Amino acid sequence: MSSPSVAGTESSFEDVRKKKQDLRKQLRSRMKNLTAEDIDAQSSSVWRNVFELPIYRSAKSVGLFLSMPMGEINTDLILLDCVQNGKDIYVPEVGKNFELCDMELRKVNLNPTESMAKTTNDLFHKTWPTNKWKIPEPPADMPTITAKPGDIDLMIVPGLGFDRTRNRLGQGKGYYDRFIAKMTKDCKTLPLVAVALKPQLVEDTRIPVAPYDQQMDMVVLPDEVIAATD
Repeated sequence: MSSPSVAGTESSFEDVRKKKQDLRKQLRSRMKNLTAEDIDAQSSSVWRNVFELPIYRSAKSVGLFLSMPMGEINTDLILLDCVQNGKDIYVPEVGKNFELCDMELRKVNLNPTESMAKTTNDLFHKTWPTNKWKIPEPPADMPTITAKPGDIDLMIVPGLGFDRTRNRLGQGKGYYDRFIAKMTKDCKTLPLVAVALKPQLVEDTRIPVAPYDQQMDMVVLPDEVIAATD
């Protein structure tokens, strides 16, 4: 028989899980109302705000996700900016065992043509294989350089929803929470800049969080940047 404290903890976790599930349904419904044109326009505004951040300008290496085909901010513009400014890019690799809910970030090895990209159509990932969610992943023949704590100067983080206290609601698999925990062990720092479209900001409530949930340092939206106020 569980002690009251353990039972209370289990109840609390279950309550958080249920609230997260309900909020995910609401946010996914909101995102479905965005047209491709809406997503492209808002994405461009978000990246213009990111490009102005001193922490981005000074970063020599950036962890970046590759966008899903639809329903999410488009990352092509920031990928192009990183390539053109000579920043090292690390991108997620989930692999084939999706039940592990684990990922690594691999350093992109650009060939001479890719490093001279002038438009988003020239970007390296346009010819990469895709995973279960149709997201490009590093090809098998790319040299394997896996990110270690301290390798990444700035992490650009996706999410399904965010609130004004910079809490993040992910898709539910925990890939980013696990990766961030791994990269920040032994007191290593990893600045976290989340990016989101307007419908992803939760205004009327706070996102429920569990102890393992990672709080963002900033949330960048099309029309504002939410940062910690000390």
